[in-house]
Amino acid sequence: MLVNTKDILNEAKKGGYAVGAFSLLTHTTVEAALAAAEETNTPVIVQINDWVEPKLAPDRKKTQFEADMFMEYMVNRAKGSPVPVAINLDHCKTYEGCVRAIKWGVTSVMIDGSELPMEENIELTKKVVEMAHACNVSVEAEIGHVGGRGDDAVKEDIYTTVEEAKHFYENSGVDMLAVSIGTTHGVYLTKPELKFDRISELNEAIPIPLVMHGGSGLTKEDYMEVAKRGIAKINFGTYMFLAGGQAMADKVNDGSMKKAEFNTIWRAGYEAQKKIVKEHIGYFGTEKWNKNKI
Repeated sequence: MLVNTKDILNEAKKGGYAVGAFSLLTHTTVEAALAAAEETNTPVIVQINDWVEPKLAPDRKKTQFEADMFMEYMVNRAKGSPVPVAINLDHCKTYEGCVRAIKWGVTSVMIDGSELPMEENIELTKKVVEMAHACNVSVEAEIGHVGGRGDDAVKEDIYTTVEEAKHFYENSGVDMLAVSIGTTHGVYLTKPELKFDRISELNEAIPIPLVMHGGSGLTKEDYMEVAKRGIAKINFGTYMFLAGGQAMADKVNDGSMKKAEFNTIWRAGYEAQKKIVKEHIGYFGTEKWNKNKI
């Protein structure tokens, strides 16, 4: 069933667990993420990009036709699922991109003004909130700074303060807030220094769900601790993509196929991605969800 993202996250906040928000690029990843959620009977959030944004990385772009068809499939797939499924637009930097995604059928948008001065970030977020709430779509925003992607990962993060979080929440009307607590996007070059106490302080200071970006690559214990401290949404993508890609490469090279058949290679990637999603559903504590709540 397709549901509003904030409904899933409000229950997670109350229940002391987190819900994974799994980044999607292909139909294979959609099916892997949803199959994992359905097999564990847990809610799930799937994340898209603003596929047609000119500045988007080339390996993530889609044509307008491709984006429209992909989103029609994804929305219908979510509606037909027996578990709650939310669709989130991730890291969109423009009002126009949020409008486009809402027309596609997402149930939340993440307006990323984190590189702007605080007051400009608030103003942009307020504008998106006003528009999105009129469409029954929830809004995520980000303050602080989560490190860069891949090999360009930032080694020192700017941690979100309680004062910043309260000011932003009280003046923006946002439904969930991504905060910087020591994680980074992409592959970790060094062990992250997570500020668990800061999560607790932020969770006590504002009533909305907290979001952790850069959720790939942490330990099981880290995930359990951040969920216990108040993180309700954990973004996860890089290590899922790596698992699928490695499984496909291994299948090509293991000598089990006389010819490299696409369906066999695809299945290996699908199974690897489904496995890692199921593992992390367990780490996040999502199985605590009470199916009667949503």
